[in-house]
Amino acid sequence: MPATLSELLESASSTREPQILDEIGIRQGGVDPLGLRQINFGLMDRVLPNLNNVARHIRPYVVMAWAWRRVRRILERDKKDCALDSEIRDFVDRIEALYAWSQFLVDPDADLPGAVAMRKLFEVKSYVFGGEEWERRRDMRRYSTGLISPLNYGPSLQTMGWLVRADEGTGIFRTPPELDSVLDAFEQRIKGELDHPAFNRLGSVRVKREDAERWGKLWSMWKPLAIERKALFERLGGPLAALTRQHGIALARAGFNDLASQEWELDEVRARMSDPPHAWDDPGACPPIAADWRAVQVRQVFRLALEGLFFWFVERLGDGPMHSSAVADEFIGELGKKRLPRTAGAWLLDNAYKKNPVNVLATIKRALHSRTELAEAIIDGLRHSLHEAPAEALDFETFDRLPLARARKEAERWRGLSPRDFFVRVLETWVMAQHTYWCVNRGLSDARGRGKTILRLRIVMDEGGWTQTPGTTLGNPPEATPDRLDTAINLLEECQML
Repeated sequence: MPATLSELLESASSTREPQILDEIGIRQGGVDPLGLRQINFGLMDRVLPNLNNVARHIRPYVVMAWAWRRVRRILERDKKDCALDSEIRDFVDRIEALYAWSQFLVDPDADLPGAVAMRKLFEVKSYVFGGEEWERRRDMRRYSTGLISPLNYGPSLQTMGWLVRADEGTGIFRTPPELDSVLDAFEQRIKGELDHPAFNRLGSVRVKREDAERWGKLWSMWKPLAIERKALFERLGGPLAALTRQHGIALARAGFNDLASQEWELDEVRARMSDPPHAWDDPGACPPIAADWRAVQVRQVFRLALEGLFFWFVERLGDGPMHSSAVADEFIGELGKKRLPRTAGAWLLDNAYKKNPVNVLATIKRALHSRTELAEAIIDGLRHSLHEAPAEALDFETFDRLPLARARKEAERWRGLSPRDFFVRVLETWVMAQHTYWCVNRGLSDARGRGKTILRLRIVMDEGGWTQTPGTTLGNPPEATPDRLDTAINLLEECQML
């Protein structure tokens, strides 16, 4: 257990000579070093709300809705009015785990969460859904790797109307009656298996591997029924979907159709959705919500440019401490241009930048992974995003998250500076101030809640300038925040609506 502050002070006051300390045991971590990503999520919610980057298949929605209906029918059949909430949830968790197990037995690379955690079951002859081992596995899946987890299908099962929180019980759901025809059709696929105890009773049940593998083929996620496809689309982008998502899905379909290509890449659809109407083959097909989608991509560019600069900075400090002015000289030297404009305004703010933000983002990604021409890609990203910055921040774009509107206003105040001095302001204000603020903020939050103990702060100021914190490693380059389009397109393909 870590020492308390009073214990540390007492130890320090009684020490009379230097001591060799143990190597720090706190691991390095943190996925949002500058605190910029939350705005990305807020902007995505203006186009594709209530989707994530995992819940991308139809059949898991149907299976989870059916599991909740099935347990209610068992309770009604057996007149178990006094069943505990924990028993009811255990049955649903069993169906969820059985479904995932069966899919991985058919295809070890099945596109479902939790493959690593499920791997131990790939070779067993049977498994008992009961006892301590199952309870540990069940609880981990419920909150982390399972379909119903808040990280996976759990939120959209509710927001898309597949499940409704029940009036009674804790953590208990029911299935809307309008889904009965969908669930009846699905149940027909496995009707001959429903006498198995796994589908037929509460409590501990043993399931053979061969049974699970057989079921995996019967309820394969690659074979949704027409009625399942229709129900999913109605809730994804049809009349039962949230209005904003209806518009976002309509934009995705319109962008896909405007490409009119049998061979396409997701980035091509993403870029067409970001184009202004005049760049479409059919300008009249471009919905107004395309402007909100473009704002998502512009923010992606801004965030990745700054996180790319932070990544570059950490790498440069591997050779020793540096002051901001020396960092600026090295960065500008990497641009490879003999002469820059005299002012930052002429360098970054005055010239219109007409590229599609998706293409600018792709350039930054390539530079980060190849480690070549990164400085130029970062400057292009800043130039593009500052040019397209809105005049005012949206309600959810808080000051400490560095909204683009704030960045543009600060850049305008710095426009008369030289490129070198402007870069120093960017480094110290948009990178290091953000990094320090969010690392300390999250560290204090963890300490108050006795949460994770990880070292987020990767750069500090020392006598010789900026320097890496002890134990800092470069790690992998930053990635753009997934924008949910892959999920939307995959679901549309399964619904046969592209």
